[in-house]
Amino acid sequence: MFRGGYRVSLFLFFFTVFAAAAQAQENVIATVFGESLTLDDISPDREQLSQIARMNSASKDMAMAQYRHGFLADKIVEAVLSHYAKSHDISAMPELVEKFKARFAEDFSENPPATEEPVSFDEVAVKQVERWLIDKALYEDFGGVVIFQQNNPQMPVGAYEQLLKQYQQKGHFTIRDDSYSAVFWEAFEPPFTFEIEPGKVDFSQPWWLR
Repeated sequence: MFRGGYRVSLFLFFFTVFAAAAQAQENVIATVFGESLTLDDISPDREQLSQIARMNSASKDMAMAQYRHGFLADKIVEAVLSHYAKSHDISAMPELVEKFKARFAEDFSENPPATEEPVSFDEVAVKQVERWLIDKALYEDFGGVVIFQQNNPQMPVGAYEQLLKQYQQKGHFTIRDDSYSAVFWEAFEPPFTFEIEPGKVDFSQPWWLR
């Protein structure tokens, strides 16, 4: 009786473990450089959700969907760009950081960015310089369509798409949910609202020095 009961208990234990692991895999929306992301990982907490819904005059369901899609996209893009920058030895040049700070110091003190975690002006400056250097390198590597965005006057969206597809094909990231995949890639496909004419694209110097 003892041995039989032990075998049953052992079977139930392993069955529970494997069932939980299978359920966890079913809930995975995407993997990014080996990190699995579930719906819980890309969802806001209750307070965040209520705040987002109020700010956008949207239902909580709509706010939840917007947050999840945006969070996942940011997670993938930032991870890919970070990897690309490291592999191409791209880092913020001190002289450009200082020029950025000189240009926007007053604006930052009067209107600091609204972020969940406190962010310093130095961090913002380094991030902006790195992003511009990455965009410049991407455009030189891939070319393609460049668009205007309020926070990025020259975003090489065509180059982003090509880089992301390369990284996806290499298995660096995978979006397992078709609906999330469709929304993610839609952001990099035409038509675009503010497309810059090829002859006017200029990465000879940072946009904040023009």
